[in-house]
Amino acid sequence: MFGKIAKGFLVALVVLGICGLWAFNSANAADPPALAKLTGAEKERVAKLIAGAKKEKELIAYSANWRPDVQQMIVPVFRKEYGLSESDLKINVLSIRTGAVVTKVTEELRAKVYKTDIVNTAPASWFNELIGHGEIMAYNCPEYKYFSPLMADPKVGEANPPYFISSEIYPVGLTYNPKLIKGEIAHWKDVLKPEYKGKIIITDPSNSFSMTEAYLAIRKVVGRSYFEELGKMKPFILLSQSDLVNKCVSGEFPIIVMSTVSIAFRANEKGAGLKIVLPTEGWAAPAYPETILAHAPHPNAAKLFIDYFHGAICQDILMNYCGAAGGRKDLKSKHAYFPKPIEELKGAIEMDWRKVTNKDRDQAREEFRKLVKEVQ
Repeated sequence: MFGKIAKGFLVALVVLGICGLWAFNSANAADPPALAKLTGAEKERVAKLIAGAKKEKELIAYSANWRPDVQQMIVPVFRKEYGLSESDLKINVLSIRTGAVVTKVTEELRAKVYKTDIVNTAPASWFNELIGHGEIMAYNCPEYKYFSPLMADPKVGEANPPYFISSEIYPVGLTYNPKLIKGEIAHWKDVLKPEYKGKIIITDPSNSFSMTEAYLAIRKVVGRSYFEELGKMKPFILLSQSDLVNKCVSGEFPIIVMSTVSIAFRANEKGAGLKIVLPTEGWAAPAYPETILAHAPHPNAAKLFIDYFHGAICQDILMNYCGAAGGRKDLKSKHAYFPKPIEELKGAIEMDWRKVTNKDRDQAREEFRKLVKEVQ
């Protein structure tokens, strides 16, 4: 009798132990990494966003900067941090150039057909126009407080919190292939040497919102005459920054003027061996804010992604592996020259973007056409 009781007691203990272990593991499994770091009201807030995102089932974004290779690095980490499988939340980030983002989103808003949640592009002035029309959601992301004041300085990053901050700055400078170029290129005017004629490729500011910003900034330090001289060099003009880098790597055009150096950096991570130059006289610092549209159909998923995007984990990926100038004050670079946190990366050309008008931009595009494009 005693043996049966003892045996039953032991079985009960085993069952209780298994159940307890299952309950313990289930409790732990219920907290994805992002929640495990939080307590109190903030943990409750984020938990509600996760639950809401699972109900919404989808997140849709347009980006001029989150190219497929960038998405491959940041999206899986987002899923892991918040415990979201592909069946929980479908993430659709459409990567198109800046002008196309502006056109697509503008058409959607005019038609009042609201499909998009998040927009990431330049220039910040366009976002300010949308705010004036009530088309941007006010969301005071808790991660904003960790960013350098430079990211909210209209002379560098321009911001309009709580609608957005300029968390991403992608420097525009020079890139060249040292295997094919003898000597060193360190300054903007170094590319004007006669021997470089036929070896230069340049982006097209006359057809790019972000490169118009870069052109305005660079012109401030080199003058209009620089582009006039550059036009005489008859550079090959191509819009896509990725295509510019590919042609530099292949040697077809071993010098890139007005190069988004983050793309050259990512090519170097794959062994391209290009030389990235941020001229000491100044380099352009186009900012790429990201914001939530006021009529976002998936607001919980959007807020969650904005939190993640501005968080230390994602910002570290963007700086150390994607080549952004880091905006958070708590990040360190793993690289000797580039990329660096914005406060360490000296030489950004100061531009008070709030004083730059659309007329200024139109005139800059027309100027580039006359000085560089039409002399081809």
